[in-house]
Amino acid sequence: MDFILDYKWFFLITAEVVFWVCAIAFLLLRYWFKLKKLSLFVFVIFILNDLWIALLAYLDYQRTGEFSIYQIIIVIIIMYAMTFGKSDFKKLDAFIKRWVAKKRGEPIDESLQPVKLYGKAYALHEWKQFAGHFVVFIIVHIGFAIAVGFSDSMQETPFNELFGMWFDDENSNFPFKNEGVNKFSQVWLLILAIDFVITLSYTLFPKKKS
Repeated sequence: MDFILDYKWFFLITAEVVFWVCAIAFLLLRYWFKLKKLSLFVFVIFILNDLWIALLAYLDYQRTGEFSIYQIIIVIIIMYAMTFGKSDFKKLDAFIKRWVAKKRGEPIDESLQPVKLYGKAYALHEWKQFAGHFVVFIIVHIGFAIAVGFSDSMQETPFNELFGMWFDDENSNFPFKNEGVNKFSQVWLLILAIDFVITLSYTLFPKKKS
């Protein structure tokens, strides 16, 4: 186990590469080569790879006894797979189907064509995407609160001062009791804020047909 944890970043990066290779291989075997049984074997490897990633986080926690950036990244990877990963996989599935049909000179099913949205429809789509991002943010931060707990300063800070304290470099133990978790939280909150501004812009300035 020491060997695995000494090279934990290598194993995590390799697992992510395997994840995408298996996803593409599964679709190609299924649609291009028509090898559905073999594609199921690849799918099993795909699932085992996800379990391996989760095991890496568990082993790292067992060794350190505390929540680390490494474990946080794995949590995000797993949350992505359970949320946005599903829709992204469907997009990849449709793309491979279109690509195979085009290469074989076969008619492309209209349902596989990407739907282009404009105006209010596009804005609504973006708000749904942001809502998903926000829900994941809240769920993960609830997990942080359970895993490492809120700091004393968090519990004593008035609500109107929370965001100022959140980004104060002198408060390394705010809002949680783990500095690494707090730094990660700061970056994610900033990304969430940028995502909100971009999403709002599509409401204020609707996307038009080019």
